[in-house]
Amino acid sequence: MHTATTDEVFVRDFGAIPGDGRDDVPGIMAAIEHARKQGIRRVRFEAGLYEFKALPGWERADKPARTCYLPLYDISDIELVGAVDAQGEPATCWVKDNDLKECQPAILSLERGSNIVMRNITVDMKPYYYSAGRVVAKGGDEVTVEVLPGHPLVEGQRAFIMGLYDLEARRAKVVRLTWDFDLPRWHVTGSERERRMSIRHAPLAQACVPGDGVFWFQGNFCGPLLHFGHIANLLLENIRILTGHGFSLTCNYCRDVTYRNVKLRPEGNRIATTCRDGFKLFCPSGKIVMDDVHNEGCLGDDGQNLHGTWLSAAGKPEGRSLTVNYMGRPSHPLTCGKAVVLLDKDFHPTWRSNLAACTVDGDNLRLTFTEPVPEWVGEGTPVEPQEWLPDSLHIINCTYRSTGRFGILLRIPNTLIENCLFEDNAAGIHIGGEWSWGYWLESTNPQNVEIRNCTFRRNHLDMRYGGKKMDVAIDVASWVGVEAPGLMRGLRIHDNIFEDETLCASLQNCRDVWFWNNKLKNCGQDLKCDPATTANVHRMAPDK
Repeated sequence: MHTATTDEVFVRDFGAIPGDGRDDVPGIMAAIEHARKQGIRRVRFEAGLYEFKALPGWERADKPARTCYLPLYDISDIELVGAVDAQGEPATCWVKDNDLKECQPAILSLERGSNIVMRNITVDMKPYYYSAGRVVAKGGDEVTVEVLPGHPLVEGQRAFIMGLYDLEARRAKVVRLTWDFDLPRWHVTGSERERRMSIRHAPLAQACVPGDGVFWFQGNFCGPLLHFGHIANLLLENIRILTGHGFSLTCNYCRDVTYRNVKLRPEGNRIATTCRDGFKLFCPSGKIVMDDVHNEGCLGDDGQNLHGTWLSAAGKPEGRSLTVNYMGRPSHPLTCGKAVVLLDKDFHPTWRSNLAACTVDGDNLRLTFTEPVPEWVGEGTPVEPQEWLPDSLHIINCTYRSTGRFGILLRIPNTLIENCLFEDNAAGIHIGGEWSWGYWLESTNPQNVEIRNCTFRRNHLDMRYGGKKMDVAIDVASWVGVEAPGLMRGLRIHDNIFEDETLCASLQNCRDVWFWNNKLKNCGQDLKCDPATTANVHRMAPDK
């Protein structure tokens, strides 16, 4: 038996023993609480399987959405550390029970704190959140598959975010054949030993051939598997995530974040990981580093989503004050002394001032600035808090493949992407903010982005629902509903390899772009520029 010291505590000492078939949540929570009270930094897990089973309300039909096994609040200076095998891979595995219903609970949610480390841990669900099979027959609108070994076989299961997969090449063929409404259902046929299921769905029958893989998910987005919010100085290192519901890993309002050797990747005969975004960084700040990240099998949406958020002016300013719509978010007001930028009707950054005061008023914030707010500001003026954008983002030595939309959705500035692979996505990278539907305000239109020494290969995955086949490696376009030029500036794309791409880069709403020294292999077109919204596009290196 291990003994807690001033340096570390072992979850075994609190009843969480790997491989004993019991629920390990009480022991893990007790160990963490002991570490918190005693000021012990490291909480240790042995090699083996830790099971996340019991959760109040888990088996109720009316259970609340987004509950959590390990809810931690106001905790700092803590490390959750697992064991490694001889190859340095995580030997500690957290596995969460899946009751095959929606509204899945998170494994870990850590809100408010600093100096947090999670290291050497694999995260999984049993059964998987998705299923898949090989097409063995089709006739008319009916398709029959043999469900892959180890995959759930559930009579009457609805086919969320269904698609096709090339099992031999291990890459997706068609994604988003369905979404989350008007869903067909799978039915078991034949004997249990045959593991066969059939479904009637004309778009699937028209797109597939015998031998294709078919995948479908248990549900749509229902919260993350791992969540971190309002954390300063967060390190995730040597983490393996094998599945997820909705987003696998989210970081909201976190400052100074490092992902190092973090993998979201299917293993064995699995082909999918999660139905929506793989990793999401919302309103990050400080220095963000993603080093040796592998993001694969997010077959319904983006691999990596990075963005702040715009606010919207609720009316005319009153001197130095302006009320802005906060979209009903939980209370986390802006910081006095931090800068806020106001955008004009064409989303150009036009006015900047520091906050003197900020108060919460229901769904609104009342912002008071150090200077008078300009008269041109009115209801609907976009408001861009600079504290919800990072000082720098560095993505290096990463892989993004087989994602149902973009490998990276980039809506933050000051970004360097280098030595990365983008392969078999609907598109490799999208750059540009979004303002739509009256509430979907994902900022910003990035400035100062460099993409170098990367490889882009076959990024023309066929996407059906909520989009279409993109056939582009790098897509630069602002989704703000205006045809404004120059919203993104200072883009440098150089020394990359483009292979089997229909279009290497599509440019809209940008200016001051440098595209040089890139190598094309079996590509259709290098650059496509919208003449109405782009300017100063150069095919040579910028002057030093």
